[in-house]
Amino acid sequence: MIDLDNERLIEKMDELENYLRELEEYLPEDEDDYLKSGMRKRACERAFQLACENLLDICNLIISEEGFGIPADSKDTVKKLAEHGVISKYLGSRLEELVGFRNLLVHLYGKVDDSRAYNYLHADSKDFYEFLEAVENYITSKSKSKK
Repeated sequence: MIDLDNERLIEKMDELENYLRELEEYLPEDEDDYLKSGMRKRACERAFQLACENLLDICNLIISEEGFGIPADSKDTVKKLAEHGVISKYLGSRLEELVGFRNLLVHLYGKVDDSRAYNYLHADSKDFYEFLEAVENYITSKSKSKK
């Protein structure tokens, strides 16, 4: 195993938290407010997209430094962390769904149902925080095992 680049990981984790704060700031409590504002919808989608990209960057840093192999795609990136115990398999499957939604937004694989998007953005940001906690625990355990 290679030593993790904790500084780079922490930097990406901070960026992820910043995007999550932006998402929370932009996302209205009321779905109708979200649906009526095109600019607000796009700001939320962009903050979510950037949060997902940071999540994937964090995954890729760990995968690369730990030698977990080359992921086939973005969902496989998350799956590799679950397979190696960095995150739980349950969290991994939820994050794969987040990444799938990000792919839908970014690549416009289909028309985005704005009501579904609102519910997704509103309910699932807790998964990002759970991911951050799991990575922090992983970094801590790696630091302790080196001593």
